[in-house]
Amino acid sequence: MEDIFTLNEVKSLILLKTGIRTITPADCKRISIEISKTLNKNVSETTIKRLFGFAVVKHNFSKFTLTTLAEYVNKEDERNWTNALPASTQTPVRSWPDIRTNAKKVTNFTLKGIKNRSGIPYEMTISRKFAEHDFDDFFKSDYSFTCFISQPGYGRTILLSHLVEKFFQGETAIHLDSTALFLSATNLFNPDQHHISFEDRLKIQLGIPHQESLLEHINENHKASGKRFVIIIDGFSEVMVKRDLKKQMFENIISFICAIEHNDSIKLVMSMRSTTWMRFYDCIRHSAFLRSKWFTGNYFNHNEVSNVPPLTGKEIDRIIHKINQSDVDELNPKLKSQLKFPLYIQLYYQLKEEDPYFNYSSSITFHELISRFIQEKIYKSNYYTEKILFLKKVIQLTEYGKKANAVPKDLLIAELSAFKNAYMELVSEGILVEEKSQDDYQPREYVRFIYPHIFEYFLFIELLEKFHLQVNWTFFEFIQRNYESNNVRFHLLQWTIRFIIRIGDFSALAHVFDLEINYFERNYLILFIAENIRFRSRYSPDTLKLLTEHKLHDILIKQLINFDFVDSCYKEAVNVLADVADNDETRAIYQSILAIFDVMSMDQDSIAIRLTKIAAMDLSGWSISPYEVCWLIYLKLTNRADSTHPMIRNLENFNYPFLESRAALDTRQGISYLLLILLNTFYGSDKGTLKIIQAITKLHPRIFSKRSAFSIFMLNIFGLSNSKINPGKKTDQLERILSGVHQNKTRFKLTEYSECMFRMMQANQLRLRGEFVKAYEFSNETLQIFKRNELNLNCIMIYDIMIAIFQDLNDIAKVNEYKYERLCFMEERKIPHRLLVTAG
Repeated sequence: MEDIFTLNEVKSLILLKTGIRTITPADCKRISIEISKTLNKNVSETTIKRLFGFAVVKHNFSKFTLTTLAEYVNKEDERNWTNALPASTQTPVRSWPDIRTNAKKVTNFTLKGIKNRSGIPYEMTISRKFAEHDFDDFFKSDYSFTCFISQPGYGRTILLSHLVEKFFQGETAIHLDSTALFLSATNLFNPDQHHISFEDRLKIQLGIPHQESLLEHINENHKASGKRFVIIIDGFSEVMVKRDLKKQMFENIISFICAIEHNDSIKLVMSMRSTTWMRFYDCIRHSAFLRSKWFTGNYFNHNEVSNVPPLTGKEIDRIIHKINQSDVDELNPKLKSQLKFPLYIQLYYQLKEEDPYFNYSSSITFHELISRFIQEKIYKSNYYTEKILFLKKVIQLTEYGKKANAVPKDLLIAELSAFKNAYMELVSEGILVEEKSQDDYQPREYVRFIYPHIFEYFLFIELLEKFHLQVNWTFFEFIQRNYESNNVRFHLLQWTIRFIIRIGDFSALAHVFDLEINYFERNYLILFIAENIRFRSRYSPDTLKLLTEHKLHDILIKQLINFDFVDSCYKEAVNVLADVADNDETRAIYQSILAIFDVMSMDQDSIAIRLTKIAAMDLSGWSISPYEVCWLIYLKLTNRADSTHPMIRNLENFNYPFLESRAALDTRQGISYLLLILLNTFYGSDKGTLKIIQAITKLHPRIFSKRSAFSIFMLNIFGLSNSKINPGKKTDQLERILSGVHQNKTRFKLTEYSECMFRMMQANQLRLRGEFVKAYEFSNETLQIFKRNELNLNCIMIYDIMIAIFQDLNDIAKVNEYKYERLCFMEERKIPHRLLVTAG
């Protein structure tokens, strides 16, 4: 018996070695050639066909054939092969213990094969709780059979292996005394033996003589011990039989279920893809008895024809913790949602094996997984040319994604006729799915992509061909115009960016920022670009050269003047860009922006580390030295304030010689101005903040007349300081102007940080008008945003406003409560208690 399984194992190993997913007769010649090239030994194409069941086996395989095959797949012990037969039986059993022993051998061999073929190390896989509950309910019920059903890639095989181990193996197994026979359909169904009944096939596996009845053996044991016999079958999709023979295979199983009838001692568990199950169900749908014996499971979804739900968040965390041995919270939420399909976990594991530090904040990992999935399922599969042509037609019939991504099947008649095998594999592999719908009371079949991201990938490829692989402004403008109100637009932009970076045409990325996109999208795309560049630099040594040649850092730095401090993508993008900076000048700009984050966090250790990074840089071209500003703020935070420093003296005298350079307002100059305002926040007053912004406004009148992101940002700071020290008509007027700007989001592209600063001003204004409830709501809402982003300087300012609200209300208890909360907040973050910020 084990010899049969050894042959089946070698077949699996040959397919793994050659990368063939579903073998066809045409592949046998390729395998024969590969063996000849590798070993310089000849195993004929016909012999390979006999091995895989495409030709009749009239005699045993020769010792030469077996040892050659063993050598090809690096089989450790070739002696196990020498007596292998194309068909065999067990030594006739004499008692129930013999049957149990044989069933255990089959089960162990099946489990061994699953563990060896697992896409990730088996010890990193987990048992599924839903499956345990479903199996337990089924085992205790009167149902005769159940089936785990899903699209490919949901991990049904691993799911079954864990069920067998948990319920039937090990000293603590729940049903240790019951018997499980776990086998693959490929070991059970032979196209040359389609006339053999299902029970007889099982008897061959268990070594039971033909004349004896398996059911009688099971019933006798059940009467004596009360224990059950559970048959578990996996791998139906790997059974290579013609459609009519597949129906015969189903009929054999159905006959066995009918023979079981109301027999409580036998349970049948199967695992099938949704498409396979639909064919099986067509064979039982008209029988009320058979439907009544089917346990559907507790999670059956009629629309998706599945009862295997995706992995839960906790299940993903458990697997990723085993793979990474790191904090799962580091994973991008979008990536984590994708990993709910076990197939992607296998691809993610491959990425981590190639690069242990492969962990990105943007969806770069998501795109890499999609790309690998498509490579494996389409480009490296049979009929890949036909598959691509078929998918191309589907995309075209959706009018390039402008319509729904489902296409009436009758519009694909020509393609279905020409690419029948390719189409069936696309459906079988879970790329496409068939659906039925009622149109004008007439049922109509539709074909669509199962996963939107696969559709988006092929839509991008088709658009790329439509534009003759030319990714220029026209290409970007086409996407923006045609998919403006469609979720596809943003995904197409990301696929385009990934393509541009792959081919090294970095200058084309400038077109991204000429599009009408909000700052949330802009910041995310900057991060996406930065992480793709870092990823590319690890396998392409010419990346830094291309960065310099196309001046990409100049393009990206220009976008960073929005200073969106509460968008995590903004900070992460700057961090990544600092890693891939191509010269000291750009590196200084990135490090200075990160220094602003450190200062606003008021974290002394972070500022100290940042100072060591900036100290070695040439800052002679800066009108205000980032190092000097950060050093002075660091001294203040460590209770060593240097009030004699010339920059501090100038602040006290409202004298700003550093603003006389009349430099153009670019990102570097914007950083300088913001650093000066921060220095004033720690050493000066709100009056000083007003004077600094007024001086900046006079230097750049044209910039402030355009209502750019930077000018609106400065006006919000100006408005906040005015509400503290100059409340009145002019401040109210400024509030109305800013309110109009913030409400008109279609005209003005605003950052979330600017909105938070304006909300702080509004809270103070509402307090002054006596609208205390609303003022408190605005304050508390903004406080949570600042806390989430560790902008502790802003948090202290908000606490000051909240304390002022309750002081105005004369609520001493609340005043003390928030003073204490502020004190605890500062203690937890090691911020000096006596530190004053912008005292008016």
